[in-house]
This record gives sequence, C-alpha cells and structure tokens, in this order.
Amino acid sequence: MFLAFAHALLAGISQAAAFFWDSLFGLIFGFLISAIVQVMLTPATMHRYLGPGLKGLLYGTGFGIISSACSYGAAAAARGFYRNGAEIRSILAFLVSSTNMNVAILILFWSLLGWKFAFAEFFGGAIIIAVVSIGFSLIFRADELDRLQRAYAQDEKGSSHAACGHGHGSGEARRAWDAVAATALADVRMLRTELIAGYLIAGFAAALVPPAWLAGALHAVGGVPVLGYPLLLFVGLLLAVATFICSMGNVPVARFLANAGIPLGANTTFIYGDLLILPLIAIYRKSFPPRITWAFVALFAIGAMLAGAIMERLIGSAFGGLSMGSMAINDRFTLVSNVIALGAVAALALAALPSRRTA
Repeated sequence: MFLAFAHALLAGISQAAAFFWDSLFGLIFGFLISAIVQVMLTPATMHRYLGPGLKGLLYGTGFGIISSACSYGAAAAARGFYRNGAEIRSILAFLVSSTNMNVAILILFWSLLGWKFAFAEFFGGAIIIAVVSIGFSLIFRADELDRLQRAYAQDEKGSSHAACGHGHGSGEARRAWDAVAATALADVRMLRTELIAGYLIAGFAAALVPPAWLAGALHAVGGVPVLGYPLLLFVGLLLAVATFICSMGNVPVARFLANAGIPLGANTTFIYGDLLILPLIAIYRKSFPPRITWAFVALFAIGAMLAGAIMERLIGSAFGGLSMGSMAINDRFTLVSNVIALGAVAALALAALPSRRTA
C-alpha cells in the first residue's frame, strides 16, 4: 500500500514538473509582457491599440498570435492590460488568441496531429472571439464596461506596486527595467498559489487517470442516441476543466484522444477548454470585476462548443488524416524556447542590477 502511494505521488509530481517545463517559456514571457505593460505603457497607449471596436479586437488578436502560448502567462498579461486601461473585449480577444491561435502552438499541432487540428485551433479561436465579443456587447452597455473598469482601477490603486511608477517617471532605462523586474516578481507572488495548484492537479490527473478509461468513457457518451454529439462536445469541455492542463500540456492528451477515434470537434473543444480550468478562473477573479469574469466564462463555454461543432462539420471528414510526428519535435521546441526565455530573465536581472546598486 505504501509503495503504491509513493509511486502515485512520484508520478503525479513528475508529471506536474513536466507540464511546468513544457509551459515555462509561456509563463516567463506572459509575466514579462504584463510587467512591461504596467510599467512602460500609458493608459492612452493601451487605449489606442487595445481600445473599443474592430481595431482593438484585431490588435488584441494579433498580439495574442505572436505572444504567449501558455494560458497562465496569457492570463497574467491580460491582467496587466486591464490595469492599464485596455478595453475588455480586446483583452479577451488577446487571451483567446494567445492560447488557440498562437504561432507556436499551431506549429506543434500541425506537426504532431496534422493540418486539421491547426486549422481548427486557429479558426475555432476566431469563432470564440466573435461569440465573446458579441456577447459582451449584448450583455453590457459601453458605459457600464467603462464604469466597471474605473471602479476596478480605483480599487487597485491602493494595492498597486510601488515599483510601477519608479522607473516610468524617472526616464532612466535602468530604473525602468528595475521596475519591470519588481512588478513581474510581485505578480508571480500574487498568483503563485493558483499556479502551483494548477500544475499539481494537472500532473496527478494525467498520471493517475488511465487513458483507455478516458477514451472509453468518451465513446460511451458519443454513443447516446440523438444527443450523443452535443453531449460529447460538452464533456470535452468538462474534461479540460477537470484535468487542469494548460495549452502546451494539451498536445499529448489531444494526440491520444485523436488516436482513440474521438471526433475532431469534441477533441478541439477539449483543447479550447484550457482557459476554463479552475486555477485560471481564480486568476480572472483577481484580474477583472466579478460580472466580467463570469460573463466571459459562460460566453467562452458557448463559443468553444459552437466552434467545435462548426469545425467538425466543416473539416471533420475532409481529406487528410492524423500526422503522428515524433514528440521529440515538441521536446526540442520546448528546450529552445525555455533557454531563450531564461536568457531573457537573466538579461532583465542584469539590466536591473545596476539600478539596485545605486538605489
């Protein structure tokens, strides 16, 4: 009994560490983007690029495509955008695109699962952004969103980091980078409980839930007469919530489900659902007003299921099967990305160090 428990404990921790390593570069760049936004970009700048309307949505989506592929890192960056006055629909477009339309994750899905998954990730993400944006426009009045944001900013003012204005007002590059480093560390400390819980639960879920049982349960749900496919889409979303796995960790799970014959729509709905895992919802609650948080969660769930259904209808039976590329591709990409990210951390530390000496 003790040996079995020890083995399960070791397997869960080992898998959690693997997930952390797979998403480390996304975490680092997400927190760095957030810190840079909070320290160096003025509210006027954020409003110009991530303001209301189609222009803001396109900028938010574009920023997400070229930035973090980790949902935790994207959530940290989104928090920084909101604190500096960016419009919520543009921020949520960034949040969705950074985990579903990001260049890095599209390359991984194409190489490991084939073009269908890359196509469904990208265009499914666009569908989710449309559903969330239209839903927010119907639920909230424009002045109501502004009022909620002003109230949030006022509440945050008392707890904002002292470093935020330190380098920004001085005009000295060293002090600015010192402020970026201090802000990033403060954000990590604030969100560390959610991060640790998320990785540990994801690790134990992946290590202890038998893949064959998972595939069998999904096939049983899909076999329900008439309602089978809608139920399968919903269960795919619930599965993402239950496994607590963020974007990069979804790759091997999606690969297994595809091999087990799970329909494309249900599998991609599972992939989309990483933005609804409980630790991330806890981060949203620390980042946005409650009404905005729960409106996003509900609209995202609707959008993810709709996107999965549309992708299944559109390309589910299209030419081209799975691509079973080597997972070593993923390993090499992760190693190179993490080395670059750690190098960025080292460069930031060196840039901030002279400021600390002269402070």
